[in-house]
Amino acid sequence: MCRKIVKYYADRGLLRFYQTCQRVTRIKTLKNSKSTGILWNPADEGSVETYELLRKLLQSKGIKPQGLAFISSNRELETLGTITHSGFLQNRNVGWLGRPKTSPGVEFVQEPFDILIDLSISKIIALQYILVHSQAVFKVGWQGVEPNYYDLNIDVSEKPQCRYLMEQIIYYLENINEKG
Repeated sequence: MCRKIVKYYADRGLLRFYQTCQRVTRIKTLKNSKSTGILWNPADEGSVETYELLRKLLQSKGIKPQGLAFISSNRELETLGTITHSGFLQNRNVGWLGRPKTSPGVEFVQEPFDILIDLSISKIIALQYILVHSQAVFKVGWQGVEPNYYDLNIDVSEKPQCRYLMEQIIYYLENINEKG
């Protein structure tokens, strides 16, 4: 019950902030980007492999990737910390309404990425907070059922899998007409 109440107020606060912020959006593609932020959730099936694949793909194109994941336990941190090149947030690192309290989350929000890619299929308050408050120029991800905080929304409702979402994001970022 308490969790639902917190989620309700967090969602309301994020929506209110999003509606009042004066953000200037510019279309960015993989051809004209130098840095990319990647939000991801290890709870999503195949997310670790998908994150690593995306990170390596971006590096091969000369784009600097920086990842941030939300994990639920110290065991996940021990396991994932050795195999991924990503920052991690846990419940103890975020406030009640999802605001990061430690450097990985705070720095990620302040980083002016050219593109922010949200690979999460399962939406978590902390990652939604970072998405909404991020200084990224162009934000891409899957809306799901919640308010749309993205500049480019990829619909994967028929196949909600992290790998499929990544493939669709790459396809559109490579083929989007930036002069439109």
